[in-house]
Amino acid sequence: MKKPDEIMADYLLKGGKMLSKACPACGSPLFEYKGETLCVVCAEQGGGSTEESVAPAPREAPPAPELPTPPGSGASALAAELDRTLVYLCERIRSEARTEDCCTLMECVAQGIEVRRHL
Repeated sequence: MKKPDEIMADYLLKGGKMLSKACPACGSPLFEYKGETLCVVCAEQGGGSTEESVAPAPREAPPAPELPTPPGSGASALAAELDRTLVYLCERIRSEARTEDCCTLMECVAQGIEVRRHL
């Protein structure tokens, strides 16, 4: 069975967008994928939390600042989106109270940095 950080990394690579809300069942960040908001970890592991069954997270960080992206390359747009996501995750780590969630977020950052190196 895949680890949550591997599942989230796969969805980021497939074009999913990590949201600032967390899944109430497992605490993982929710994703917007193919027009649907869902917990990709629960969906992969059989829980299947979707927007209808997910309550908003008790606290939300402000959205990451928009970085300008030069037109043209799809890779540069992906890199810019990944950079914004990494900044957001680092900001969220600073305010995370639960050790388990903090570790999960740090693993996501490490995976994101690794993906970023390959772009």
